[in-house]
Amino acid sequence: MTRNSHARQGTVGLVLGLMVLLVSSGCASGAASGAVVPDVTSTPTPEVQVVSFATAAPTSTPRPATPIPTPTPIPPSNTSAPPTPTLTSAPTVPLRPENENPLTGLPVDDPALLQRRPLHVRVGNDPGARPQVGLSDADLVYEEIVEWWVTRYTAVYLSKTPEMVAPIRSARLINTQLTPQYDAALINSGGSDGVRWELSQLPIVNLDEYFWPEPYFYRENQGWQTRLAVNTVAARQLMEREGMEAAVPLRGFTFSDEPVGGDPAETIFIPYPKQTSPVEWRYDPGSRRYLRWVSGEPLVDFANDLQISAVNVIVYYAEHLPTDIVEDSNGATSIRIIVNGQGRAQIFRDGVVIEGLWRTDGTQTPEFVFPNGQPIPLKPGNSWIEVVPTEYEVVVE
Repeated sequence: MTRNSHARQGTVGLVLGLMVLLVSSGCASGAASGAVVPDVTSTPTPEVQVVSFATAAPTSTPRPATPIPTPTPIPPSNTSAPPTPTLTSAPTVPLRPENENPLTGLPVDDPALLQRRPLHVRVGNDPGARPQVGLSDADLVYEEIVEWWVTRYTAVYLSKTPEMVAPIRSARLINTQLTPQYDAALINSGGSDGVRWELSQLPIVNLDEYFWPEPYFYRENQGWQTRLAVNTVAARQLMEREGMEAAVPLRGFTFSDEPVGGDPAETIFIPYPKQTSPVEWRYDPGSRRYLRWVSGEPLVDFANDLQISAVNVIVYYAEHLPTDIVEDSNGATSIRIIVNGQGRAQIFRDGVVIEGLWRTDGTQTPEFVFPNGQPIPLKPGNSWIEVVPTEYEVVVE
């Protein structure tokens, strides 16, 4: 209760006390002369203001060496809770060789690498953020639209721990559904109050830079769009020390080296916002991989100067809902992307496209299936998952 509300209650109580005193003292003359006793019980109580103490980013460096206690979040009034998926049956985790990565289908030298949480690393993709560092080490990468004008990545790391992934950006509403699917640790540089509040309501490991600064650092001779980076080795060490690390039973995906029938698909054009992020994937028969272009330019990894490529490109059609959660100083608003439930999917591998569905109850990684429910096998290797609005027309040639 605010200090002003205490003062108002004290004023009302004083008036009531005076009235009772007057009546009990036999002030009959007032009653006899027709004086009216005020009806204080009918006086409207002024509305009490609730003050929101928003989480604020630090304004100076260096950042503190120890975690800052997170204030109790207050739910924003301008957002609705995400829908809860309907549970049809408990997700099953398939039996695999102990050294098989469930996210790539590839063997690892040390099976212990798979007995830990995936890392979900938020990476920028605005034109000034390119070229990114460390994307070629990710087991898979999700791409989604943010604020309707640009795209951003959630890079997923399980088998590898690069010492630098950059540039690190803030979380978005998609991570409230995506990160629980993997029981992952979310690596991000904060977020809007609305997004931070929703993330705070989830039982996830959230390594928000402002509260866990240890694994983050600034790259030398870089501008604000590219300078913030994370060392995933340090992030793993922090999680182990703080009791955040855990072996996560991942359903993962179905894999097969055998080609799957489908229509030819040598070029994929995804009409992300044309001023910043239109994407093209071109199939390279020599490597049997899709090579990535953004805004007409090859996208390379700054760490090794190699063009980004994937053995599987998956187009994930999902409902995009507007919100009034403000994300920047220009008033751009956040998008609620529904990646739980079921929807259309296109799986590209070996130069062909397979039509199917994605489905997940939100507690496990999505399944990719044919319309009859049988799993669509991915090619062993890394994948890029392109999350697009349901009305998008992806051009395949």
